[in-house]
Amino acid sequence: MSDGSDAKDKQSTRGPTSGAADSRPSQPDLELRRLRADAEINAISQALERTGWNRRRAAELLSISYRGLLYKIRQYDITSASVSQLSSLPENAKAE
Repeated sequence: MSDGSDAKDKQSTRGPTSGAADSRPSQPDLELRRLRADAEINAISQALERTGWNRRRAAELLSISYRGLLYKIRQYDITSASVSQLSSLPENAKAE
């Protein structure tokens, strides 16, 4: 028979079960968000360049709604100047 101490030992090795530490975003999560944002910016920029900034056609190329594209353009503050600046960077600088 056990005196209950085994259950307490197992619980303490699992780490915290609640508290402020769980609500904070972890570093890998932040990295994933940054990578996703970079990928979206790159894809949207390329689609806009290919279509001569025809946003409806760019949305079709990306398989997203026109309103979704407009939202992303505003969210990431994508402008024709920022797209041309991005396209003038060397390939290895774009990945960073």
